[in-house]
This record gives sequence, structure tokens and C-alpha cells, in this order.
Amino acid sequence: MCGNLKIKQELINILEERVLICDGAMGTTLQSLGYKGLNDLLNLNPDSLKIITDIHLKYLEAGSDIIQTNTFGSNALKLEQSGHLLNIEIINKNAIKAAKDAVTIYQEKTKDTKKIYIAGNVGPSGKLLEPYGDTRYQTVVDSFSKQIEYLIKFNADFIIIETIIDINEALSAIEAVKKINPDILIACTLSFKENGVTVMGNKAEDFGKILINAGANIIGANCSVGSDSMIQITEKIRNANPDAKLLIQPNAGLPSLINEKTVFNETPEIMAENFKQILKYNPSIIGACCGSTPNHIKKITDLINKI
Repeated sequence: MCGNLKIKQELINILEERVLICDGAMGTTLQSLGYKGLNDLLNLNPDSLKIITDIHLKYLEAGSDIIQTNTFGSNALKLEQSGHLLNIEIINKNAIKAAKDAVTIYQEKTKDTKKIYIAGNVGPSGKLLEPYGDTRYQTVVDSFSKQIEYLIKFNADFIIIETIIDINEALSAIEAVKKINPDILIACTLSFKENGVTVMGNKAEDFGKILINAGANIIGANCSVGSDSMIQITEKIRNANPDAKLLIQPNAGLPSLINEKTVFNETPEIMAENFKQILKYNPSIIGACCGSTPNHIKKITDLINKI
């Protein structure tokens, strides 16, 4: 646990000085390569695990300081639904390995000595919590705990809880992290519609203090909207939380179906231009979500390097 506390303080200190660059999309990248179904199951196959490593590597080469594990759907409830609950440890373990392998390859290839962080990625449980659904809060805490236990055991540097639309689910995930290891850094992002409200009615100006009081060290927004709409959402979060560290990861615009393929309409250039506005609100970590590519991250990296 001392190691987690050291990394936590190290990250907080770095974020006081500069912006860190996270990675881009994993799911839509795999879809573009023809993969369907639960992407996390690719962690079970050594050959497909190499593809995960290669995607991580491309983001590192584009400038990412942080890469997120391919574990978006690796909580117990989701794996149970797909019939793979017994594989929860190996799926999360191999995801960490794929990320570590990418870091090793990158450092050997480039001789770059900068510190790279591996974030254990935790996505939604796939269930609706009471009173909106029939799943108990504690059931979701237990589900996240099983996943987070392995992410921390196999040495994720910190945890990113992302794409959450119900603040109670965010709170359950934060509680699970604190239960497993109170010393590790926690980032938590909600997904808002263009009006700054989640599907479940949580407002961008209201959620931050609740998550911070629960134990989140970094708050923010990801997914759902493109970088143009994310500007106003970031403004709302910042105005309500003037001193908070923010993580912002918009989609590469909106998806459309072209020749039976999902295509997102924001080019790397458009996203970088919109990030000029997002940066006015002093985010601590920036990256991209669905539809983004290493080229999007490269343009964001170029933007940061010019500042």
C-alpha cells in the first residue's frame, strides 16, 4: 500500500505542474479491426492480447503519459452475464500485462525515460441500481470490488472509473476502491448529454463535490459528446469545482453509419482546436474517448507541447 500512496502523491504533484495526456479509444479501435462482443474477452487469448498491446503502444508513440487497461467491462456483474466470471482474475491480470508490455516495448524502442502510468479502467456495471432498477447498491460495490482487487494486485498505478451515468453507481465504485486500498489514487468521470446532464439526471454542476467527498481525487467527464459540446460541460464542472483536478475525454464527435461502418465526424485537427477552449478551464488530464485514434492524441500532444 505504501507504493500506491507514493504514486498517488507523485501524480498529484505532477498535476500541480503540468497537464498529463491520457490515451484514446480502445473499444472503437478494436471494432474498426473487426472485433465484436465484449472486448475484455480478448485478454484471454495470447494472440489477441498482442493486438491490445499494439494499440497501447500506438497511443504511447502518439504522446500518451497514461494508458488505460482493456478492462472496461471486466467487473463481476458484466463477466457473469457473459459467462466468464470464473475468468475475472486472468482477464484483469492479462490486461495489466498487455499495458506493461507496451510500456516496455515503447521504452526500449524510443529510449524515452519519461514516467508512464497504467490506469486500471473500470466501466459501468451494466445494471441499473435501485430505485431505477432492481440491483442493490451493495451488489454493485461487491462487483466492482472483485475487479478492483485484481487491478490493484497486479499493479495498476491508479484507478479510472469512467462512462458512469448514475452518480450512485460512481459512489459504489469509489467505495469499492477505498475498501480494497484506501491509498490508491481515484479518478472518476461521468458521461453527460450535450445539456450537461446524465441520462439519469445528474448535472455537471452538481456531481463533483459529492464524488470528491466520497474519495475521488480527480473528477471529470468522458464519452457521450464530442469535443465541441465538451467545452461547455467542462466549464460547468470547473465553475462548480474551482480547485478540483479534472479529467476530460470527449468522443471524436458524433457517430454515423457509412458503408456499414461506424464513423465519427471529428478529425484530429477539429478535436485539437476544441481542446484549445477546454484548456482554458485548466484540466489536469486530457485524452479522448470513442472514435478517437492515435492521430487524435498526437494532435493533442502537439497542442500541449506548444504551450
